[in-house]
Amino acid sequence: MKLALALVLGFLGTVARAGPQPQVSGLAHYMEGVPACLEAAADAQAAQACIGRFAAACMTAEEDGQTTAGMTLCTLAEHAAWDALLNREYRKAMAAAQAADAAEAEYAPEFAVMADALRAAQRAWIPFRDAECGFAHAQWGVGTMRQIAGASCHLDMTAQRTIHLKFLWTHMQ
Repeated sequence: MKLALALVLGFLGTVARAGPQPQVSGLAHYMEGVPACLEAAADAQAAQACIGRFAAACMTAEEDGQTTAGMTLCTLAEHAAWDALLNREYRKAMAAAQAADAAEAEYAPEFAVMADALRAAQRAWIPFRDAECGFAHAQWGVGTMRQIAGASCHLDMTAQRTIHLKFLWTHMQ
């Protein structure tokens, strides 16, 4: 975890501006359960229990997991897992929206706009998430809690959006 401090310090400015993009391969084994947890969830409410669960396990097990740097790195690692799932669920939702648009276009082409609307929503959501998490980060001023707050915000918002898209897609079938 000594590497964690160097990694976290390198991300101080990026968490608020562009979202975290850490190198967390050393913690990847904690995050392997995130996809399985999401897949096992029967509905969006059940999926909520997955959020933060694996970062918490990382924080408990790692030698420096209870330090600011350790907590931030574990949180960023789980965020990376959710971000990969978000991309997967977005592709599934987009495919379902395009299929719905194709069916709609046959009878009412002017209403075949679901894929465009989903794309616009996702493109608007990304800067909203980054701005919201930038605010969460900024609220702590120069304090080290800003790292945890920014990383936690990215984790929470990305997981929430992933869950939304997963169960939206399920209902669109």
